[in-house]
Amino acid sequence: MSTDTSTSKTSSSTERKSNNDCACVQYGFSDEKGPHREPKLRTIFDPIPEGAKTASPIYKLPSEQYERQDEFETGYEIKGGSSIAKEIQDECEEDDRVLCPVHIESDAYHDVGPKTLISWFQEFVDDYLEVPFNTCTLYFSGNRSIHVHVPRFVSGEDDREGLKELAESFCEEAGADLDLGLYSRKRLFRLPGVEHAKSGMPKVEIESTWNHNRIFREANGSNPTTYSSYADVLWDVYVQEPLTFETPIPSRNRPRSLFQVLNPKKTLLEFAHDESGSEIETPLIEQVAYPENPADVPEWSMYNTQEFSPYALASGNPRSVAAVRVKGGPFARRDKRGGATMVPAYFYGAIGCNGGFTKQDVHAPLQLSKKDYRKWDYEVGEKIVIIGGKSGSSRIFSVSSWEATVVGHALMSDEGGRDTALNYLSKQGYNVGASGSTGSNSNGTTTSTSGEFSRETGTIWPARENWNTDVEGLQWKAEQDGIGTLSHKERVRVACRHLQNGWQATWEWFEEQFGPTFKPEITWQFLKGIVEDFEEYNHVDVPPKPA
Repeated sequence: MSTDTSTSKTSSSTERKSNNDCACVQYGFSDEKGPHREPKLRTIFDPIPEGAKTASPIYKLPSEQYERQDEFETGYEIKGGSSIAKEIQDECEEDDRVLCPVHIESDAYHDVGPKTLISWFQEFVDDYLEVPFNTCTLYFSGNRSIHVHVPRFVSGEDDREGLKELAESFCEEAGADLDLGLYSRKRLFRLPGVEHAKSGMPKVEIESTWNHNRIFREANGSNPTTYSSYADVLWDVYVQEPLTFETPIPSRNRPRSLFQVLNPKKTLLEFAHDESGSEIETPLIEQVAYPENPADVPEWSMYNTQEFSPYALASGNPRSVAAVRVKGGPFARRDKRGGATMVPAYFYGAIGCNGGFTKQDVHAPLQLSKKDYRKWDYEVGEKIVIIGGKSGSSRIFSVSSWEATVVGHALMSDEGGRDTALNYLSKQGYNVGASGSTGSNSNGTTTSTSGEFSRETGTIWPARENWNTDVEGLQWKAEQDGIGTLSHKERVRVACRHLQNGWQATWEWFEEQFGPTFKPEITWQFLKGIVEDFEEYNHVDVPPKPA
């Protein structure tokens, strides 16, 4: 494939007419002589040139500056052997006309594995950038790193340096190994779908829960998405409901309306700079009105939005479960639960006692009872799980970032729930105690009379008619009306629940439900796929395929 480094002299006339600034990027290529940069800039709406591997930050050019490139045949006719692209980039940097998409990368994939990388990325995004990690797009680079496309920009040199300093601080404090060179000027970043020169594998989108085998299987066997223009790349990362204006999104030629759709107040990261001022303002956390600046919303929310109570509506209901990150010291206000103690927190996920009140990926106050406040001894930044109920004396555990993430995901996912989260914590060695009809035996092992797991015997009990969870309801339906009444997705949910108690018990349950129509090979393949795709089943041994 030949490398096309020629630059179209006809930029998007529609773009220039609708906006005095042209949003432009520089593309990078690689060939036998090594990587090199295109000598002219292109608008983000122009087609990505053939052979392009990487793209630069976005440069905002007035039409006259963009058209100046047409005066040069190759783009290299610049004094000193430079290119017109670099000259324009320097001018944009001087005038703060650079928009940098926020990316995160680490080359430590083969040293520490994907699980550690994801935990670094999530902590940096959630704790330091204060952006919900589940809004990011993740890619395997094709060789030795994972790329995170964060749906945020930084604008100008001060904020680019601020982002770099923040990443440096995170690496020092967390012992992480992020690629800090990513936040230097004019840095090129690999485009999605591009094959890595060394491995031949493409940059493919992945999920944060995938293990090493799943990632490589996807990279080797998938047909990755490629994009027509850089605007298409940005559209897929940034255009999501919380970041757009409340206007209909055009169905045709959507990327050309990218900057008309995105709300800059919600997509720009801004960093505090040392500036003295004479006006004394009301502290943000004391302000009654919702902040105008989106950057202030997280801090304001964890003091002023609806609190999460681990004890509300506890009578006759299961215990509440919440996974949070402590964001500040305890406080109290007269208008919140009569002056009850609150802790500012970030919620990975939470379910109240009645199951109807939930929180996910938000900042909000966490209520503490008098009993819980007396034993509260947790520092800012610490991740905890709190299991509460009617007594007002909760079980509180200090957990790792990864454990908090898993619990939050388990609580809020369609395939999970309270039981899934508690079972996970129990497997990690935390004494979660009794829940609902679940009791504790003399050894502290969680047991149940029905619809639950016995860790000692590996028995799956029949589901209760008055089932407590949706998955137990599916089990009840299969046992009463036949396994054929469940869809494939519903069978997966039941299998995920049962596999926590081991392969053999799960196998026997499915064999009993199917009866004479049971097909060992199909069931083996079905369960094997679940075990291999989800890390939480690493403890499950897959037996040989039945003959």
